[in-house]
Amino acid sequence: MTATSEGKKNKSVELKVPEGLNKRCDLPPEAYWMADQHQTPFARRPKYSTAGTPAKVTVNQFRVRAVKSNDIYQFDVAIDPEPKGTVVYKKVWASDIVQQKLKSTRNLWLHDGRKLAWSRANVDQFSVNVDLGAAEGHPGKANNIFTLKVRRSTKIRMESLMAYLRGQAAWSNSVLECINFLDHALRQGPSERMIQIKRSFFNENSETRRLSPFTEAIKGIYAAVRLNDSLSTGGIGLGINVDVTNQTFWTGQGLIPLVRSYLGAVDRRWDNLSDDMLIKELRPVNKKGVFEKSEAFQALKRLRGLTFEITHRDKDRGRVEFKIDKFLFEATPDGGSARKTEFKRRIKGTDQTEKISVANYYAQEYKIRLRYPDLPLVQTGKGALFPMELCQVVRFNRYNFKLDPQQTSEMIKFAVQRPPERKREVLNMVQNLDWGRDPYLREFGISIADQPAQVEARVLPNPYVHYAADSMPKNPEQRGRWDLRGVRFRNMPTALRSWALVAVDRSIDNASLVNFGREFKKIWINHGGRVEAEPYIFTPPPNMPHAELVQRAYTATGQHNKQTPQIIFFILREKSTFLYERLKKNAECRFAIPTQMIQAFQARKANAQYISNVCLKVNAKLGGQNCRVTPHMSKEHTPMFKAPTMMIGVDVSHGGHTSGTGAPSIAAMCVSMDRDAAIYSAAVQTNGWGVEIVQPHNMHSMLAPILSKWARKHNRAPDHVFYLRDGVSEGQFAHVMEWELRTLRTVFEQYMKAKPKITVIICTKSHHIRFFPERGDRNGNPLPGTLVEREVTHPFHYDFYLCSHAAIQGTARPVHYNVIHDEVKMDPAELQRLLYNQCYQYCRSTTPVSLHPAVYYAHLAAGRGVAHIDQDLPPAGQTEQQSTTVDNNPMSLPVLKRGMMAKSDSKTTKTSSSDDTSSLPRPLIKPGQRGGRADAIMAFENSMWWV
Repeated sequence: MTATSEGKKNKSVELKVPEGLNKRCDLPPEAYWMADQHQTPFARRPKYSTAGTPAKVTVNQFRVRAVKSNDIYQFDVAIDPEPKGTVVYKKVWASDIVQQKLKSTRNLWLHDGRKLAWSRANVDQFSVNVDLGAAEGHPGKANNIFTLKVRRSTKIRMESLMAYLRGQAAWSNSVLECINFLDHALRQGPSERMIQIKRSFFNENSETRRLSPFTEAIKGIYAAVRLNDSLSTGGIGLGINVDVTNQTFWTGQGLIPLVRSYLGAVDRRWDNLSDDMLIKELRPVNKKGVFEKSEAFQALKRLRGLTFEITHRDKDRGRVEFKIDKFLFEATPDGGSARKTEFKRRIKGTDQTEKISVANYYAQEYKIRLRYPDLPLVQTGKGALFPMELCQVVRFNRYNFKLDPQQTSEMIKFAVQRPPERKREVLNMVQNLDWGRDPYLREFGISIADQPAQVEARVLPNPYVHYAADSMPKNPEQRGRWDLRGVRFRNMPTALRSWALVAVDRSIDNASLVNFGREFKKIWINHGGRVEAEPYIFTPPPNMPHAELVQRAYTATGQHNKQTPQIIFFILREKSTFLYERLKKNAECRFAIPTQMIQAFQARKANAQYISNVCLKVNAKLGGQNCRVTPHMSKEHTPMFKAPTMMIGVDVSHGGHTSGTGAPSIAAMCVSMDRDAAIYSAAVQTNGWGVEIVQPHNMHSMLAPILSKWARKHNRAPDHVFYLRDGVSEGQFAHVMEWELRTLRTVFEQYMKAKPKITVIICTKSHHIRFFPERGDRNGNPLPGTLVEREVTHPFHYDFYLCSHAAIQGTARPVHYNVIHDEVKMDPAELQRLLYNQCYQYCRSTTPVSLHPAVYYAHLAAGRGVAHIDQDLPPAGQTEQQSTTVDNNPMSLPVLKRGMMAKSDSKTTKTSSSDDTSSLPRPLIKPGQRGGRADAIMAFENSMWWV
């Protein structure tokens, strides 16, 4: 679907972020503003809830008691000539001559590593000439001589921050300056004795765990300044959030062994490569007479940015680090190897130059005979070339990629901590931060409590879970779990008439497969289902191509039962993301048939509880409803809502972050279709490359068919809409308001001729707030329904933390709900109970989930959308995606480009007005697009196929 009509331009909308914004502290959404607007109207908290029972909870936040100094000045820092990056700024500031100048002021100084500094020194300005080469033994080089200029620019006015926290003043640059200063004051001391990475600190002796031969997990200290709601309870509205952080890094080791083990993890073909095979795999490949990068060489792009040292220079020259910019490639048979790559060097004692290979240069200059001269060279950003064998990757290089199943398993073992253990570790970390003796905090009169804050929480009552009319309702009480014994599902409209069990790669013997089918049938019937045909048993030969396997299973099942297959069970030998996605893609995109994956060991055991849980998923995939919740035991139907209401959950998942490579971003929207908000319809679509905000044309094309179904079912439009958005930070709240809310209104007006009241709620789990209750569950976690509205929340924004689930292991992470726009005006206690109760309606489990089901389903649907990607389809702009748009010209809608990233990290992000759609990824394959029957497609789209 093209996004702008030919010859027609859309006005560019610019979303700005303040210059010099510090992303290491948690800023409120006002810190990110839109052009031509002074303040974004985010909803304010109407009142606090009094629902439920009171409970005492300790939080991992430490109150800032006071900031006493009134004489704090901010300075602009400039270096002439201006260097690129921050390295030179830090070196100049740390130089002896600059430090002597700063000491002469008789005050301590903070420096942000770039263009800002703070001190109580009342000086106007000064400048210092610095020769960085002198410290390294070669003074006088022009490119190492800089002039540092420091000029007082403003005074930090803490009263501006206090006025904002009291709700008496709007957000301003003065408030931002206060928070920026406090954050740097907090970090300066620890950063001088520990390794700082963004908001976290690590020691060389920090606890570690090896995740793979090339990755390790390291435990560190997370610390961040937070604005909070403590003014009414004796605080000053500021706190320090301290938590355990477990981060993944590349292991420090020689570059060659790291490359060897990394390639083995990328592809089994490259596992345990010998020296000769490693060289062969990294050499260019000849394709029709043109030498191109090999697959293995292309895989090395993930190593870009790794910091390394070189091992051949004298140690007394000091530690010098470099960053990998790329591995050298030449379109020749040998590529960019040290043996073949030449450069010009000056002949000593003359003005003449000579060509010399990199390998010969090292032999002559350093008496080093390279062992691997045929491997590609490492190139830095400044163009320096180094042989791989002389590069030593240093520790604390962040590994920013998705962990594989083995790495994930090891990380979970390393990171999991029960609440008492985590609380002890947080207190130990506070001792390591040593705020009481920190010279910078003392200098500026900043005092911080050494004990965590306590807060009055509320524990909401749990709902009752109702199944079929002839089943007793379940009361989970405070356990947060129940079972399915004696339960008949609420609605099972589809009888099993055409279904199959398929043993993929002979994963299970025939007798066990038949037994699993028999047990499933029995338990399905016990839960209220009907079975009108036995399952078709299919055991294909090993290693059958996936497309053929699904085709034969589908055809044979249909012929055996003389009707379109309803669902196929695939029994898999082991977990495999690749196999899972291939089977899903073939079944859904070709035939629009739901599938259920079963691990072979589970099928062999045929455990009744496991099969009951599978029945939950199968019923949802066949269009049924498992349960509904009410606040009471009575079976009398109590409406979930007082007015016709629609819940919309939205999430965007991200694949590759480089335009045109990797997987595209995928947007998913899940919409409740019934009055219980238990049954959902989903729509998924590609959303650009690394674009977090849902594209306007996507919202039109995805929502229009669902709204049409909703209107046919209810014979009207909803009065109220709750728009629950996952995955956006405070810096993107304005984007959601400006783009998604605005487009949502347009969609309802265009397709439903309606203007429902809309409430927008951001649901976040990517935070470091944790609760340690006085009275918790058996693991020490908060009881399900624990609600916190004070101390860790914003002073006046409408936000709260809700712990709705019973954590199985580790420390529970509550969900942070931010109501950023509120037209429905539901009472806060009623809204919080609504969100909590619906967590018990999640169709796949017999426990409440931590996140509202609408958002949880959107997350699942976005992940499942990956299986519908097809690189072979025609490019975007052709009819396939357009056909899903109803009564709309998508050509007039803007395209949000990569500027609106998964994380708001650019100073200015723009919505492009260009009509060039070449950067748009191809649309996803539709269910049944490759040959599905019309009845199957309709049934598939009316089911919860993604669960």
